[in-house]
Amino acid sequence: MSGPVGSRLHAHWQATPAHVRATLLGFLLLATGVLLRRPDAVALGAPLVVVAVWALALRPNRSPEVHAGVRHTVLREGQATAWTTTVQPAPGAEDLGVALLPTPHTSYTPASRAQGAALTPDREPTRLDLACQSTRWGHRSLGPATIAVGSAFGAFTWEPEPVSSEPVSTVPLPDHFTARAQVPHPDGLVGRSRSAHLGDGGELADIRPFRFGDRLRRVHWPVSVRTGTLHVTATHADQDSEILLLVDAMHDLGRSSGPGGTSSSLDNAARAAGAIAEHYLRTGDRVGLLVLGARDLPRVRAAAGNNHLRRLLDVLSRVRVADSTVSDEKRLRGQLRHHVGAGTLVVVLTPAVSVQVLAHAVSLARRGVAVVAIDTLPADFGRPDLPEDRLAELTSVQDHPVGARLAWRIRLLEREREMLRARDAGVPIVPWTGPGTLDLVLRDLGRRSRAPRVVSR
Repeated sequence: MSGPVGSRLHAHWQATPAHVRATLLGFLLLATGVLLRRPDAVALGAPLVVVAVWALALRPNRSPEVHAGVRHTVLREGQATAWTTTVQPAPGAEDLGVALLPTPHTSYTPASRAQGAALTPDREPTRLDLACQSTRWGHRSLGPATIAVGSAFGAFTWEPEPVSSEPVSTVPLPDHFTARAQVPHPDGLVGRSRSAHLGDGGELADIRPFRFGDRLRRVHWPVSVRTGTLHVTATHADQDSEILLLVDAMHDLGRSSGPGGTSSSLDNAARAAGAIAEHYLRTGDRVGLLVLGARDLPRVRAAAGNNHLRRLLDVLSRVRVADSTVSDEKRLRGQLRHHVGAGTLVVVLTPAVSVQVLAHAVSLARRGVAVVAIDTLPADFGRPDLPEDRLAELTSVQDHPVGARLAWRIRLLEREREMLRARDAGVPIVPWTGPGTLDLVLRDLGRRSRAPRVVSR
């Protein structure tokens, strides 16, 4: 970074309480010594008065030029930025101090979140950096920061109002994900997904006898020479697919400690959604996103390209868990009335705790839509004998751990019942395991799509 960062700050020089105390005490001791003829009081007060007068003579006569802000406003999980304060000192300014208030899911270097530096006497700009590492996806501001410039002897300070940074967006760090199985119903005009129909493409389907209208470049000469009749190659058409990601933000179970540590259910959903979107967008498919239960997050229409990936990750960074209020339930019911086009693969990322979300997946499957549900509940939360520290993350009941454990066991039984109903209705539910998570279920959906079945209209 070559220049100042953030906005310019404004304030006025003010005397510090220490300077005021030293001045008053010095003159009080001098007056006491003169009136009461106490040379010891004069000896104690004279240095204080001399320093106070000296500091007043060195008082800066103009404000320094201070810029403060963050270097980067978009990060990935685990990446760090710096809160940078740049000072063009005024005559008489000698030191600079910066202190940041703590921000959730952010670690600082130094850990005290405070740092100071001496201003250069040659009037060169002085820069002070506080490293800030974002340990979880989200949309938050760093700080606010308290900035102070001091004069000689700490007699006067230039201290503006606490300043907050621009909102810093930390996008989810996508997990590693690959899928070799084809999407069941590709319906676009371009792409690299294999169509069920023959056409101009790159994947061989069959070698058949020549018919009127076949292109000469499709002639397969080895088979034609061997059989004595002209044969051509038939290929599958290349089409793109539409993938709709439904992220369940009605509940967030577990505690997040950043990449490489423990993850909550919403962490798993956001990172898995980012990984799936990145994979299919790189293969030329179209990806859309709808966050169920989140406020002020519109549906992202299906599109393709790298810019669309950045748009999806930015929306995922703004996801906030619902408050389980009546308005959240109404918002969820309105979101569940979204349109799903023919041939769309719907991927539902949910901890399978919300009954409405699973019921919506079942209704989509009964309408003939290809639906896959990914279970984002942390693995250790599926155990009935949940440890006490993990149980505390699920409930605020601290005085009755036995009752809390029993309530969680009942909730697990209800969850298993709803998941069994969804599977019986044709919605496969798989845990998130990274690469290959969707391969088996996509192959099964592809075979199922080619078989006759009855759907509800």
